[in-house]
Amino acid sequence: MQQQPPHTHTPECYRLDGGEEKSEISDYNLFITLNPDFNIHNIKIPPVKAGEKWYRVIDTSLKNGEDFLDPGKEVLLKPSDHYIVNPRSTVVLLGK
Repeated sequence: MQQQPPHTHTPECYRLDGGEEKSEISDYNLFITLNPDFNIHNIKIPPVKAGEKWYRVIDTSLKNGEDFLDPGKEVLLKPSDHYIVNPRSTVVLLGK
């Protein structure tokens, strides 16, 4: 029996704009990428509102302690127009 190569899947990206509806917490802007593929993908990040920047909050491909960041500990994206998403991982960016 011949072994089949693993299936490849395109990453899925979602943008959630919490600034459209006022919240008790604050306005927020999230960009979520799910990469089920076995390959690395370079994802184009949409621009944020004027005066805001993208920060990494979650990257499940990073080692423990760097993968989920506490509020106020987010990492500023430089450059902020793309992100390299590792295989079989999830990334959450926060625009603020």
